[in-house]
Amino acid sequence: EYLLSQNRIIYPDLANSKTLAGKLTSLPGEQIAILTLPPEIAVKQLMAYIKQKPNTKILGILPFHLLVYNLVDPEKEAEDVVLKKRKIDDKNKKIDEKNIIREQQHKKLKKHKSYRRTFGEWLMSVGEPPVILDSVLIRNSVKQLTLLLQSKGYFECRVSDSVRAKVHKAVVLYYIRLGKPHKIKNVQYEIEDPELAPFIFADSVSCLIKLGDNYNADNFQNERERITRKLNDEGFYAFSKSYVHYDIDSNMGHHQMNVIIGIKKYAVQDSAYRDSIIETPHKRFYINNMYVQMQYNPATPNALGTLDTLMVDSTTFLNPTGQLRFHPKRILAKIFFRKGDLYSISNVEYTYTGLSQLKVFRYVNIKFERVSPQSNLLNCYIQLMPNTRQSIALEGVGNNTGGALGVQGDLAYQNNSIFKGAELLQIKFKYGLEAQTLLSGTSQSTDVGKTLSLNTIDFGPEISLSVPRALIPFTIIPVKPRANPQTALKFTYDYQQQTEYTREIATIGYHYDWNMTDKWHVTWKFIEVSFVNAINSDAFLNAIKNTDNFILLSSFTTHTINDGGVTFIYNGQNQTKPHSFNFLRLDAELSGFVPHYVDQSLNAPDKLFGNPYSHYVLGQVDFRHYFLLDKEEKIVVRALAGTGIPIINDTIKELPFDKSFWAGGSDDIRAWAARTLGPGGYNLPAIIAQVGDIKLEANIEYRVSLIKLLGLGFFIDAGNVWLLNKNPQEPNANFLLTGPNNFLNQVAVGGGIGLRFDFTYFVFRFDFGVPFRDPAKPAGQEWLFNTPLLNRTELNLGIGYPF
Repeated sequence: EYLLSQNRIIYPDLANSKTLAGKLTSLPGEQIAILTLPPEIAVKQLMAYIKQKPNTKILGILPFHLLVYNLVDPEKEAEDVVLKKRKIDDKNKKIDEKNIIREQQHKKLKKHKSYRRTFGEWLMSVGEPPVILDSVLIRNSVKQLTLLLQSKGYFECRVSDSVRAKVHKAVVLYYIRLGKPHKIKNVQYEIEDPELAPFIFADSVSCLIKLGDNYNADNFQNERERITRKLNDEGFYAFSKSYVHYDIDSNMGHHQMNVIIGIKKYAVQDSAYRDSIIETPHKRFYINNMYVQMQYNPATPNALGTLDTLMVDSTTFLNPTGQLRFHPKRILAKIFFRKGDLYSISNVEYTYTGLSQLKVFRYVNIKFERVSPQSNLLNCYIQLMPNTRQSIALEGVGNNTGGALGVQGDLAYQNNSIFKGAELLQIKFKYGLEAQTLLSGTSQSTDVGKTLSLNTIDFGPEISLSVPRALIPFTIIPVKPRANPQTALKFTYDYQQQTEYTREIATIGYHYDWNMTDKWHVTWKFIEVSFVNAINSDAFLNAIKNTDNFILLSSFTTHTINDGGVTFIYNGQNQTKPHSFNFLRLDAELSGFVPHYVDQSLNAPDKLFGNPYSHYVLGQVDFRHYFLLDKEEKIVVRALAGTGIPIINDTIKELPFDKSFWAGGSDDIRAWAARTLGPGGYNLPAIIAQVGDIKLEANIEYRVSLIKLLGLGFFIDAGNVWLLNKNPQEPNANFLLTGPNNFLNQVAVGGGIGLRFDFTYFVFRFDFGVPFRDPAKPAGQEWLFNTPLLNRTELNLGIGYPF
């Protein structure tokens, strides 16, 4: 027996051709193929059709799953399992005999204890058995590759195999000789039903079968689905893919073919002669009666009980007596068709999405029934099962805020549809304890007063109301109802008390968001006002003043933040057909402009409600690409850039602390603790946190799943933060384009390995980061490879993936 170690795809004809591949004979055949072949028959695509694949390898090197499996002796484990099962069977037999007597006496039979796996069985289930070379699977792979290539137009292809075996390991080579592909010369339509012709010809430019393309069976199938959807959208409810057929003539010579796209008439069984089929023109269907069942339960579909009926906008609402939980007009706003409308599958899908996104129904179903076999009218039944209207939850939380560990308890109340319009009201009260670093008395010391005691109390309420429609002034924005507009109002009050200070933060927010397209989402932060009231000890204020850090000073004094902004999010992920995709987030924010110009016009000091306020412009770009290598492996890359420009007013000269950029931590550059990196080449003792006005960051992470709950992540992070305004207390911290202290020379680099515990609903992370390059070190000593590894390892804990 031989262990399958590798599959290889070889294109011998390409290496000898006069094309680009022939000029690159120094490259291996597979690399040549990557450069010259169409994507649909490239190496990666063909590999998926090989029936037998080698054992999974982490980073393409370490066969971890095979090593785990080999920790157990399968033969000995099998013997142990047999013995264990025999003992259980004997025990169960005795239990059965006793239970029969008890059943006679008490009419009760105890359940037997279920079999539990041994540790060895668990290890074998986690690991992978060795993949032993199988000649039958090799032959099946050759057949599959041949069929695949023929489906892509290479009808004359030849696929052969060869095995190279050495020291109980085997490499299987699959030789692909493509031949010349067949191309499409002509495309014609044969439409039996003239009623369909105008709709098909009107959109023929979208046809996926194009002149000059290689024959591709997938395109033919996709075109069949495109035509079907197009006609379903135009009212042809009964039209299906089976009515689209193709006639292909590939005997023209010169590797060309003619394609005829045929559309059949509607087929219906003859009522008089059951074994006969009658072909008739396709009908366009219209919506007849509409019924909305508000308390529908799919488990008991016929147990509707006594119902009240209510007619609104030609739609009948069926409610259990006295249980009108939702205003009918709010439901109708998410239903995108009415009585008399032409049937459209897109409108049905928009309705599904709109009703589901209300988040007040646990079950949504839309059913159509023909009024009669000869009719072109459809009765529509929209079946809705609401969620629980009110709920109370008590939660315990362990948190890690920028390296400060703490515990928190939350008492949350939720009301679905408090005003009968599918509104979501949430009221939460939190009470937490956190361990924060003390600053007073440490400003002259190189040690920054580290403490592990829970010295900070943090509590307060949070009230939010989400309304599934546009409210003033957002009603003036031309957003279609199918874009799922949501208006959110939020109020939070946060009381923080520590030995050195007391802060009260009250925030009022008014947001609006909607879906521009299936991929783009927009959130407009119309207004958000935060009032900060601070009471500090003299020692604490003196410690901050000694650092000359205006950001900290403004954060721990009484002030106001008045801002607004917009966020665009693009998410290319496809849940139904997973593939590599992009993610993009764009943020823009303005603060203080309205009160500033009011104060300027009144010749008044820069104050809002008697308090100084922040005045700034902020923007950030976050781009990510997810390479899905296979089901268990992926590579994620991220690039992030952001800047905040403070506009100096009478009192505040810097960005607010909460709006500043920082580096380090579990979601950032993980070789440093949160807020301990930078700004720039700053290398003096840290204060509470090191923040900046500019941030640049790049990350790459390889993720692999080991067993059901455990995965690994290998990562490299690079970046830093910088200041715009020079601070004499933080030398080498400014963002410079040229000179020995330019920003490129101040980029920090780190990497490491992480453990990911995936519990389905959340992921818990341990990331062990090691700094490779520290810009705070003296010139010439930035690279740290000569420093002991353990001395510079940083552990960061996180919830969820970092990006």
